[in-house]
Amino acid sequence: MILLLSILLAIPFIIWALKIPSPILTPEIKGEKNLTMEEQLKKLEEEFVEECKYMEDVEGQEVMKVEMVNSSFDISKIKEYKGEAIKKFEFRPQTFEQFVGQPEAKEKAQIIIEGIKKNIFLHFLIDGIKGHGKTAFIELIAKSLNAKLIERVGKQVDEKNLPDIIQKEINESKEKYVMFFIDEIDTMDWKVLKILNPIIESYKIAGKKIKPFIFVGATINKHILLDRNPDTLDRIHEKIKFKRYNSKEIAQILILNKNQLFSEYTVPEDIIKIISQNCKFNPRTSISLLKEYIITENINKVLKSSDIVKNGLTKNDIRILKILDQSKRAIGANALAMKAGLSEREYTREYEPFLVEYDYVNRIPSRVIGEEGKNFLEEIKCI
Repeated sequence: MILLLSILLAIPFIIWALKIPSPILTPEIKGEKNLTMEEQLKKLEEEFVEECKYMEDVEGQEVMKVEMVNSSFDISKIKEYKGEAIKKFEFRPQTFEQFVGQPEAKEKAQIIIEGIKKNIFLHFLIDGIKGHGKTAFIELIAKSLNAKLIERVGKQVDEKNLPDIIQKEINESKEKYVMFFIDEIDTMDWKVLKILNPIIESYKIAGKKIKPFIFVGATINKHILLDRNPDTLDRIHEKIKFKRYNSKEIAQILILNKNQLFSEYTVPEDIIKIISQNCKFNPRTSISLLKEYIITENINKVLKSSDIVKNGLTKNDIRILKILDQSKRAIGANALAMKAGLSEREYTREYEPFLVEYDYVNRIPSRVIGEEGKNFLEEIKCI
């Protein structure tokens, strides 16, 4: 990639130095042998720019976006599999009663539903920790309204396909209510969000009316939206904040999933309690541990395979705490991640939220060990 960029930057100088076409130096472009050196280099430059497109990721770094243009990939050659399907072990709540916890979010959802039924369309955003059921919650709201639910991930929506979504999936829909849901909305191209702003505000674009719909977003990185697209947040009426579950709620979720999906298996009450206390109070993690227990019937083996030592903290968590405990000064996220053998993004997304929330780590704004972190290191000395 660096070599290609260097070549591209050198093109103007090559053109200046080589005014006369040369059969040795002139690159041959198929079907265009009569082009001059300058014309061929110009065409190569245009092809390079066309093929290499960039977009911003959630951390503001630039990564290459690869697209298949005029692809020869022929999907018609693939025949649909007609054999026995594998059972999908996943339970999704069908009612708000089955959805455990989040009482404030449920109250807000009822306001949104009642408002929509009165033709007061309330756009909303759900902000919360990953694995807490944001998508399932949105599906319940859509089900309560018998609404058409259009689902996309932020990066899937761009300037090319947005008009089709608006026309074919919203304007031409037969349902009374339409919900346009974008998961990981923080990863969406800011230019596309700018295009959406007047649409979700007045249901118009370039003077053309659009069928009214409910715009919904979900994110674990609301701060990115605040930094980059505060005007979009201003147009979203309701903000729903999912809170981290506690061990009692996690136990309820585990029992519900066990009864719905694994009724033929016995899971002792003490196993439910151990899992609920060792999943960092994350429903998705707890259900994964439950499945592993049903497979192995050995909770110690399950915890060991996930590197869980105590209270849900893993060997990586402990490594992070020991680095901070031994440091004489605060450490930045990148330096701490490197010392722990992690990428900065992995540390900030996978480990830090829980450690900070429960006072194992403090941010000032760099990182120092918290009181709970010190106490935990003392406790595990005996393990």
